[in-house]
Amino acid sequence: MLIPLLEHELQNLLKSRRIYLTVTMFLLLFATVFIVRAIDFQKQINQYNDDVMLNDKDLREATNYSQIKPRAIQKPIIFSIFNEGFKIPRVITIQYYEPITNTMTLNEETNLLYNESTQLDITFLITFFLSLFILLISYDSVNGEKQVGTLRILMTYPLKRQSFILKKTLGVFFFVALTFTIPYFLSIMGITYHFVNVLSLNFFLSAIFYWFLVMLFIMFFSLLGIFISCCTTNPNRSLVYCLLVWIMFSIVLPISWDYIIAPRLYNDTLTQLSQGYRDKIMQAQRIMYNDVPDEANINLVGHMNWSGRHFFYETNVAGWKATHEQHHRYQMYIYENYFPVTRDAEQAYDEIQRKRIYMENVRNWVFFYNPIVLFNSLSAQITGNSREDLLRFLHTTRELRDELVNLGVSEEWLLDSRFFIMYELETDVMYNITDQYDLFMLIYEYAGGHGPLEDFFNEIGEERAVGYLQEMVSQQERYNMVLPRFRRYEQPIYTFSEIFARILQYLVVFVVSILVLWVMTWRKFLGFDVR
Repeated sequence: MLIPLLEHELQNLLKSRRIYLTVTMFLLLFATVFIVRAIDFQKQINQYNDDVMLNDKDLREATNYSQIKPRAIQKPIIFSIFNEGFKIPRVITIQYYEPITNTMTLNEETNLLYNESTQLDITFLITFFLSLFILLISYDSVNGEKQVGTLRILMTYPLKRQSFILKKTLGVFFFVALTFTIPYFLSIMGITYHFVNVLSLNFFLSAIFYWFLVMLFIMFFSLLGIFISCCTTNPNRSLVYCLLVWIMFSIVLPISWDYIIAPRLYNDTLTQLSQGYRDKIMQAQRIMYNDVPDEANINLVGHMNWSGRHFFYETNVAGWKATHEQHHRYQMYIYENYFPVTRDAEQAYDEIQRKRIYMENVRNWVFFYNPIVLFNSLSAQITGNSREDLLRFLHTTRELRDELVNLGVSEEWLLDSRFFIMYELETDVMYNITDQYDLFMLIYEYAGGHGPLEDFFNEIGEERAVGYLQEMVSQQERYNMVLPRFRRYEQPIYTFSEIFARILQYLVVFVVSILVLWVMTWRKFLGFDVR
């Protein structure tokens, strides 16, 4: 009995010009958004490839250990075509002591089709437009039939009211689900064809979960439209109610949380956490620049050439014994004093992020009845571009940084002259001698000098002394930089169980809200006057 009723309902939907117009608009929007996002993803892939090549080039060209600054570069998430999620730059430069609290962009291209400040993706299309389309389709599904008189005739047949309301619900659901599913899987096929080199199992898992969430989303709004249609006998009035509910769900509630509720509840806490983070950063800077004791102050080495970088130094003059010793003391001072404070700064930053994650979770629980809020949160979770994923990215790069520091300490290149010594190809000269007095002694011995040291240099003159020095240095063994074997960044791939665990609690809320709405709709129709 249900199948013929369902077929009849689908046929009725297909006869409406309003339905054709709605479906046509949705398909055009879907195609437009998908093309824009696919073009943007191709630009992201190009940027990613350039970043990887630049990172490898910088590592190959490193001439000393201070220049080893590997980058953790996240490959663009291909499912961002459907859900952009929490947008961040996806590059982190791993330096020896610098705290890792943010991400960066290396070679960003300008995409005129997609503005980074907007949330133009398939998720936005679903939450903002598809929800409205469903309500426009279903707002007169019950009272419309009463108005034309068909409902009264149907109720004269041996048809239970729950069967009728189930027919209406499934009819709208299947029609909208088919309207979404066909272009969705066609787009999946297009992505598979054009971006096969960057696909992974994670993409197909996300695609399955995403489609399932959209089906739940469609079911909720199908029930919502039918429920509103049961609440009044006037289709025009139910249309107004549907529009008001849609505005409440899609605009008023999200804006009220972001600009009214959340600031009142959490602004003071976030301000305190941010101040604590800034205090830790200031403390670290004082330790590095202001509180360094003279015996470890690298600025007191007169012939050091600073590169202007924020934390580390380089020099074209290396090999002086005093410089080596001062450098060793400075690095030990930083390792023992600055390094722990930067870890505290990272923890302070994590507290800010965890508080923001907590705020997002509270929003989900407060608006548990709002499918738009839940769908946005769940989509970011299954895609892998939520705020939790940012925190995981930071933690992973910190682990790599700590491993690199520990490797430098264990292999000792972090603490000796190899950290800053530099071979200059232009002059083909590398100084690898002790201090100034030892330099004079080496020239004296190399030239076979006799008598007092001062008399010898007065006799040969400056020009011949420099000549002896160049001969001596040219015979020395050339310094070759050997890149240490450290672990590179590898992007995580979520398994089915991991994705399911991330969305389980809110998925349950989603399903329960649909069941509750179904019961409310069914009970409302039981008391509906069909005359």
